[in-house]
Amino acid sequence: MTRRHVAGVVAVVAALLAAGVVLTFVDATPERDAAPGPAPSMAGPPTMIAGAAAVAAQASAGSAASAVLPPAAAAATASAASGPRIAPVIDWGRYPGSLHTQIQHALQAGDGVMAADLARKLWECSITARLMTPDAIQRQAAAGGDAALAAARNAQLQDYQRILARCQTVVGDPAQLRRALLDVGVAQGVVGTSYESHQLGGKSPEVLHGLVRDALAGHVASLVTATSSKPAELGLSTDQQRMLRHAFELAANDPDVGRMIRPYVDMAETHAFHMAGESSRHFNHDGLTEAMRAQARLLAAQVVRRIKEPRPDEVIGPEVPPAR
Repeated sequence: MTRRHVAGVVAVVAALLAAGVVLTFVDATPERDAAPGPAPSMAGPPTMIAGAAAVAAQASAGSAASAVLPPAAAAATASAASGPRIAPVIDWGRYPGSLHTQIQHALQAGDGVMAADLARKLWECSITARLMTPDAIQRQAAAGGDAALAAARNAQLQDYQRILARCQTVVGDPAQLRRALLDVGVAQGVVGTSYESHQLGGKSPEVLHGLVRDALAGHVASLVTATSSKPAELGLSTDQQRMLRHAFELAANDPDVGRMIRPYVDMAETHAFHMAGESSRHFNHDGLTEAMRAQARLLAAQVVRRIKEPRPDEVIGPEVPPAR
C-alpha cells in the first residue's frame, strides 16, 4: 500500500466512526411463521467499534475503503421495519431449521432471495464472533456505567450469544459458503448481492454488470462503489459516472432522508480521492449536460424512494438501463 492508500483507509475509518457505524438491524416484527430466534434488537451487532474493526480487517485484505457499512444516521430513523432505512433488516427467525440446513436448502434450490438473506447472516456471524471474544467481553464489562446501561449491555450480550448459537450449526467454511450463496443471488439478480460479491473480490462480468445495474436502480451501497471506483473498471464511461455522482449528491440533499444518504456520499468521495486517484476531495458537478442532469434527477428520486419505501428481497431484470 502507498502512503496515500494508507491515508485513504484511515480517512474512511474515521468517516465511519464520525457517522457512527451499525451494520445491520434485527427486525422487531418477525414474520408470522418465523421460528423462535434471538430477541429483536434494532441496535443489533456490530457496534460502532466492531464496524470500524470490520473496515480495518477488510483494509488489510486489500478491499478496504470500498467497504460500505450503514451509518447510524440510517439507524436513527429505522425504529420500525416499515420506516425509512438503508441497511437491510436481519430476521433470524425468518426460515425454519438450523442456519446450516437453511444454507443447504438455498444452495440446492437455487433460491436467490433466501441465499442473499443467509449471506448477510453469515457476515453477521463473523462480526458477532469478534464481539464475543473473551477480550471483547472483558472490555465491555470494564466499561462501567450505571445499572441501566449494564442491564442493556447484558441483554445485548445475550442476543449475541443466541446469534452465535445459530452460527455454530454451520458445517464448513463460512466464508466459502457466503461466496456460494452470493453467487446464487447474483445469478438470480437479487439487488445488493453483486455489491457484496464485489467486496469479496468478485470481478466477473456478471458481478460488475449487476453492481452497475443495482446502482442505476438506486441501491445506495452499489452507488458508493459505482461513484468511487475508476469508471473503466466497472464498464462505465466518465459521463455515466458523473451522472451517478450528481444523482447521489441530489439524493443527499433530500429534505426528508438526505441526512441518511450524506455519510455514504462522503464515504464515496473519500475513497475516490484516496484510493482511485481523484484530483479533488469532492465530486465535481460542473459541465454536466442538461440531459445528464435530468437523468440524475430521475435516479435521485429512485434513491430517495427506495429508502422511504424499502424493497427487501428485490429481484430486478438482467438488463442495465442506459445511462447517457
